[in-house]
Amino acid sequence: MASSSNKLSNLLNNSCLDILRRENQSSKITTGHKGLDRYLGGGIALRKITELVGNSGTGKTKMCLQLCLNVQIPKSAGGLEGAALFIDTRRDFHPDRLQELAKDLERQYKHRAPDFVASKMLQNVHYVSCPNAAQLMATVLSARRDLIAHPNIKVIVIDSLAFSLRMLQDGAQSFELLLELLESMRQLLREHQVAWVVSNVLTNRCIGRRFHVVPALGETYSHMINERIWFSLSGQHSLGKLWKTSRLVKD
Repeated sequence: MASSSNKLSNLLNNSCLDILRRENQSSKITTGHKGLDRYLGGGIALRKITELVGNSGTGKTKMCLQLCLNVQIPKSAGGLEGAALFIDTRRDFHPDRLQELAKDLERQYKHRAPDFVASKMLQNVHYVSCPNAAQLMATVLSARRDLIAHPNIKVIVIDSLAFSLRMLQDGAQSFELLLELLESMRQLLREHQVAWVVSNVLTNRCIGRRFHVVPALGETYSHMINERIWFSLSGQHSLGKLWKTSRLVKD
């Protein structure tokens, strides 16, 4: 009886306040956008899936690239001093764009961290091309092995999660694969201090008798991500799972 009582006591030692304090104290990856960072409590959280959603040309890929660099900001300057894994499903990765952003970041931190240079940043962004759904699944499944080999990886980007899945003609197969991907991603979050960042697109869906612009991949998927950042052509950002309940981020 004493043993059972001790086990129950241990179970009840973890309160909601403890969890909240741990989340508030956990390191974040700055987005480089003051308003977004303020609304997100410091930036993109580790151990969570954050989605960037919007039409083409709204800045989702640029944010993905920026996060791959921002995660490397030295600890002496308030960063994680980590590395990144960039999974490219659209085959639209341009290293020159990443280099430009890296040089900008180098100039921004040259006085606080003189050794934080663009060439080192580029070396710490690991790149994988996944032109189809099968390769994407294989890459996500092998991410655990990659993190063991490179424990400094703190963010894994998929740009874009929807692209290869929407190429599958069988809707049921696409949905099943999506669930397997998400379960593998969530399992990795339980085992490692890493953040998943995925980009998604907007699509038209008939709800009732009217067409609505909604994120691709469906409502079930929306419940399995932790945070959704909406991108617009005007350059504004909003936060929230649903557009109608999202809140505009003010600078």
